[in-house]
Amino acid sequence: MQLDITDSDSIAALLDLITERYGRLDVLINNAAILYDRWQTIVDADLAQLQQAMDTNLYGALRLTQACLPLLRQAPHARIVNVSSGAGALRSMNGSTPVYSLSKIALNGLTLMLANQLKGDGILVNAVCPGWVATDMGGDGGRPIAEGAKGIVWAASLPADGPSGGFFRDGQAIEW
Repeated sequence: MQLDITDSDSIAALLDLITERYGRLDVLINNAAILYDRWQTIVDADLAQLQQAMDTNLYGALRLTQACLPLLRQAPHARIVNVSSGAGALRSMNGSTPVYSLSKIALNGLTLMLANQLKGDGILVNAVCPGWVATDMGGDGGRPIAEGAKGIVWAASLPADGPSGGFFRDGQAIEW
């Protein structure tokens, strides 16, 4: 089913379908992202583009997560995986790709907040950087999509006593 995470009606339609068919949601993978802005730096960043990226890369993930929480709470071992990026790691901030990087920094913060808030519900929440992947946004030369997806699948399949509130690449913790 098509989903536009910036559109509440689109989210509601998807949730109606999931509720009708399954009654619960075991895993939510927030993978939507836009605007890998290699052409600008923080000193000349287009704020309209930043607002657009935040609406998808951060607010979209939050909007969808909030809407899915009732269904996630119905699952015995729910997982939320926020697909992030090394571009959102504070340790590597240099002012390049400012729109994308700021949105991923915010997504990482959202990951930590959700992990802490949902601890009591048994929902594990983690951020995963798939690395540079050969997608429409990533372009040629990156890892095959299946390679990038392995870490996401790992986080979606964690056991009940698995980590929550972490940032991972290929199943290994990386620095925020």
